[in-house]
Amino acid sequence: MNLLLHRYGYLTGEPGAYSLTDKGEKYGTQEDHYRGNVRSLHYYRQWTTTTWSDETLAALLNDITNAPTPPEPAESFPADDVTVAEAEPVGATDRGPSDSTGARVDLRMIAIAAALLAGAKAAQIAAPHAQRWWSETAVPATSRVLKRLKRQDPADNDGETEA
Repeated sequence: MNLLLHRYGYLTGEPGAYSLTDKGEKYGTQEDHYRGNVRSLHYYRQWTTTTWSDETLAALLNDITNAPTPPEPAESFPADDVTVAEAEPVGATDRGPSDSTGARVDLRMIAIAAALLAGAKAAQIAAPHAQRWWSETAVPATSRVLKRLKRQDPADNDGETEA
């Protein structure tokens, strides 16, 4: 999305350091955030968030459809035609094979998505069993323990009646 906003003149700068242009200021606002100890660079963080109005999408779509040819990438960000896999951090290792369109398939993301789906299905299957265990075993056992704790010791009662 930032790529399109950059190409059509709503943003200027490069990834991680975008700012609004005059055109972008009509549709968005930027807010600076700070957290941590000012005296320590290690524990002091600052970042900027950009919030776009609902009209931004309509304006961007209007710019895209009315442009005779897509604008060229800006000079400050010449390599904005990279695929998502190529834009990964330097430490990324396995990018996987390319699919038929030439976009790289990230095997790690596929594995994470599959694990999340399997975990959700397992939770869905286990939910009725966990509810039955809770209502039939855990709650009655807890109630019995509480009743025992609330009962007074018979030896204490004998001492009270003699006095």
